[in-house]
Amino acid sequence: MIQFLLVIGAIGAAFILIRVWTGVMNVKAVEEESLASIEKTHPYLPRMGAIAVSVIIAGLLFALSLRYGKNTSIASLTGSTALYRTIFVFVAISALGIFDQLRWHGNKDRYKYFYAFVLGTLVTWILIAFKRAFFETGIGEDPFLMALGITCVVIGWRFLFGPWNPTIKATVLGTFLFWVSYAMLRYSTKTELLATAIAAVIALLPVIVWCKLFLGYHKERLSIVVLAFFAGMLSTVPILFYHELMVRGIELNFFLFKVVPLSFGGSSEVFVAESIFKNTTGNTSIILVTLVTYLIVGVIEEISKYWVLRHSSHEFFRSIDDTLQLAIIVALGFAFAENLANPTYFVGFVKNYLLESPSPQWGPLIGAVFGRGILTMMVHILSTGVLGYYFGLAFFASPLLRKQFEAGRTHPIVFAMHRMLNLRTETLFARVQMAKGLFFAIVLHGLFDFIVSLPDVLPGNPNTVGALLGMADDHFLSNVGVVLVPALLYVVGGFWLLSALFAREEDMKEFGNIVEAQSFVSAP
Repeated sequence: MIQFLLVIGAIGAAFILIRVWTGVMNVKAVEEESLASIEKTHPYLPRMGAIAVSVIIAGLLFALSLRYGKNTSIASLTGSTALYRTIFVFVAISALGIFDQLRWHGNKDRYKYFYAFVLGTLVTWILIAFKRAFFETGIGEDPFLMALGITCVVIGWRFLFGPWNPTIKATVLGTFLFWVSYAMLRYSTKTELLATAIAAVIALLPVIVWCKLFLGYHKERLSIVVLAFFAGMLSTVPILFYHELMVRGIELNFFLFKVVPLSFGGSSEVFVAESIFKNTTGNTSIILVTLVTYLIVGVIEEISKYWVLRHSSHEFFRSIDDTLQLAIIVALGFAFAENLANPTYFVGFVKNYLLESPSPQWGPLIGAVFGRGILTMMVHILSTGVLGYYFGLAFFASPLLRKQFEAGRTHPIVFAMHRMLNLRTETLFARVQMAKGLFFAIVLHGLFDFIVSLPDVLPGNPNTVGALLGMADDHFLSNVGVVLVPALLYVVGGFWLLSALFAREEDMKEFGNIVEAQSFVSAP
């Protein structure tokens, strides 16, 4: 009887989710036609076949987990408060939906924001529920529940980036970030909450400064800027999740194989030991392991930022300056979230120098905030900004190539690949530009982290350039800190480079809205 009720409940929950998703998707068309017409045609409602297949697959995975899973039983479900919280969520959504139909029917703005808030809440509930079940009940050992959970996470994550206008997208992402922040801080003490609040205000100051500097080059709608900033904050979630897996030593069981999360340092040691550098020893081996470690960090962070940039804002790109500017905003969002999520950064600064100190230490606090807010943020801005520039070249490949061909410019490498592989020239051009963008972004990011951390891994901890090069103490380089070199290169040189890219006439060219289709470009 209980199993039958669970199945009925799952089917009912699926149809509620479908109804909410239909409403959210319909807001894209609500400005082009009447609400009654949209509700009648349900343009975004999946076909019944797709709905039936989804329900059958989910039910099958659930049934298999009950029959063969290691950590699932009817007793554990009925005895858990998670079931009651789930029922409460769906009852609340149903009540809000009824209220929406009775009270707000026909009001376009409220209709849109209501469904955006509901969707953000739903996705948050799905992802947080999976995270808690994963870390607290050990579903990673059950391949059936793992498959079901990963499916829910992928669908929920993708729902955050629907085809809506920037205000709706920003509302969905903002709702998600609000509930995630609430879940992270709900058990914090008053001191921790106060430290986090002060840290958030302080962390916003360098964000505002950098925005004032870079938003002046190219005017952008406030809603798109807020959307890109939220997307940048969101790009830290997969990294934090992976870090949690690694710290807890949790393995991901996928039927025929397991995924074992490794620390970046451990992965680097394995790579160096099994690569062409396997015969290196001593300091050389340490340097190589450190370099590879930070390059891996650069790969993960830059790809994460690129993904959210592409899926949150690609339909709003009109020029290369758009992609460059929004990539910088995504980088600022990532750096802001990183500064708050890591307890040793801004929250740690506030605790150490203000709240837990006998007297406020403003000097060390300002120095620490300046270092993280100016230098470290500029690393994210420069690396992701360069990635955004090359992404813009790839995104506008067709009109760019056409204009360059008309000007007599050729791309011999692209055309050589075109002849060899018989692929479209704009496709090859776009792939080459993206490869260059990812390469430069990863190297810029990883190289900075490597240089800054180098004194900590070498014998004697040489903190000056003179000590690092083995020079005498009276040499002038012995008074130059190792961190000062990348600081000047990245802050001064990075700001100059990005300013030069914004000033290029080709980057200012408005190409219009190019979403999916690229036209063919013929060789000159």
